[in-house]
Amino acid sequence: MCAYENSLEGLIQYRKDIKQLKGSFPGLTILFAPEMGPGDDLTDVPSEVIEMSDYFICEPLHSEESMDDNTDSMIKRLHEASDFMKAVNKPVFMAHPFRSAVNNRLIKKEIQPWVTELRYRDHWTDFGYEELTEFFSFDIIEVAKAARDLDIPIEVNGNTQYRVRSANIPAVIQMLWAAYKVIADEGTELVPGSDLHGFKTSVGNIGQYIPYECFNELGIKCRDIKFLSRILPHNVLAAI
Repeated sequence: MCAYENSLEGLIQYRKDIKQLKGSFPGLTILFAPEMGPGDDLTDVPSEVIEMSDYFICEPLHSEESMDDNTDSMIKRLHEASDFMKAVNKPVFMAHPFRSAVNNRLIKKEIQPWVTELRYRDHWTDFGYEELTEFFSFDIIEVAKAARDLDIPIEVNGNTQYRVRSANIPAVIQMLWAAYKVIADEGTELVPGSDLHGFKTSVGNIGQYIPYECFNELGIKCRDIKFLSRILPHNVLAAI
């Protein structure tokens, strides 16, 4: 159960409490980054929230309609995130681009036979692009290009990876990594995120690790993640 009121005042108090904790953990860099939901109007974020935040996480808009609609919705949301980033002069990245498809294929609906029959490959890069777009229900390359051109990094999300692993269909984790490789190959920056919302034992609220193995497979090192230079102090960057 959340200890803070679901309001602007509650968020302000939460931020104050985090700031007070910094002195108790001098060796830990603590940043504050609200996650903006797909239905949130980014032109109407309170000035208090903007002022107290270090950066922002923007969820994609997934229409749940056709592949073209999903692609258009995600690109539209990227443009909104870009406009917001320029207006507030604070970094933004897009959260869990594959979450909706994973939920639809593996979590919230009955798993279809064609999904359970997906063949595990000798290497995770062996999936074709059409297989990836069919499973994840949007044009990954077009979304990646838009994110690259708008300078909006895309998150490799630990909780999405947890949900995939929980379904116990090994081919899907291969597809997830292959889809992230498509994004990286377009020159779009990937950033890690645990999606840590708490420690309840449930799909949506459980502590997850940073999905380091995906970055290892992609050959991305910590020093390669340029987004860190936007949000971390120079002395912390120097220690990486």
